[in-house]
Parts: sequence; structure tokens; C-alpha cells
Amino acid sequence: MMEFVPNISKVEIIDFRPHMIECGFDYYMLAEKSSHQRIEIQCVMSALAIEVILKSFNAQVVGNLGQINETYKFDRSSLPKKADPHDLVTLTEALTPSVCTYLFDKSDLKVIEKNRSIFKSSRYVYEQTANTIHFDDIIKLAAKTLCKVIYLYKKRGCKDPFILHAKVNELYFGSVQQFILP
Repeated sequence: MMEFVPNISKVEIIDFRPHMIECGFDYYMLAEKSSHQRIEIQCVMSALAIEVILKSFNAQVVGNLGQINETYKFDRSSLPKKADPHDLVTLTEALTPSVCTYLFDKSDLKVIEKNRSIFKSSRYVYEQTANTIHFDDIIKLAAKTLCKVIYLYKKRGCKDPFILHAKVNELYFGSVQQFILP
């Protein structure tokens, strides 16, 4: 059986924000599994999923501490002054180096750069400024990033029910690195 096992040894201790990860997963799943498949909407929803995941690394618990409905507030001071809090490049740069290196390789960072403002520029597909050409790379990156974060949380001892029951191998080998098994 194939298994998704990224190397987490160089990632420092992180605070868990499982409800944010579940929210990102929900955005991704709506984009990927909806019966109404429109790539422009899938790309925007996948970018939103990545945005929520990235923000989770700089968020503080503000309510329901330790409960499954824990609430958070993104710490805007983790970004440069007047930075766009939806810019995926800016959010990636706000990660610690070890988390950034764990989550993304050079090709992933190119996808982030290419889609850095897709949430703001293309969420209204009927506007003249919306992207007219879309590729599935941001969709696959959302799935890959979710897999890596969920795996990290599991291995570091997060006891949140969503994290514990998330099927990382199924998501990774079904959506990121697809294989046809005999």
C-alpha cells in the first residue's frame, strides 16, 4: 500500500488551529467534489483554502479554547504594514522558514506567485478583470497543502476529531499524485 509520508523532522513546534484546517478542507472539497464543476470557481475556492491554511500559522485562539468549534483571529501584524491579507505570496512569506520549506517546493511557490491574488481578482467571474484562463495547478496545490498540514498535525499529536479521521492517503493519491492501482 502506498502511503503519503512527508519529512516533518525540520519543522519546529507549531500551534494547532484544526478548525481553520477543517475550514480550508471544506472550501477545497466544495471546489473539487461539487457536481457543478466550473474551473474558474474551483481555482478561486482552492486559493481560498490555501489562504485559510496559511493564515492558520499566524492566528490566535479567541474563543472556545480546546473545543471543536474553536475560533481564531488572524494576526495581521505578522504581515508588512498595508499588505494585502489575501495575497498568497505575502501570506507565504509570513511563514517561518521551516514551515514554508516543508509545505512548498520551488514549483509550488511558482503556482502561488501565479495565483497570488486570484481570490480578489477572479472571485467575481463576470467582471472584466477576472482571469479568463485557468489551470488546475492551484487546485492540486490546495490538496497537497492540506495533506501536508493534516499529516503534520497528526504526527505532532493533534487530537481534533477532524484531523484524526482525515484520510490523507486517499486525498493525496486521489487528487495530487494519482495512480491507477491494479
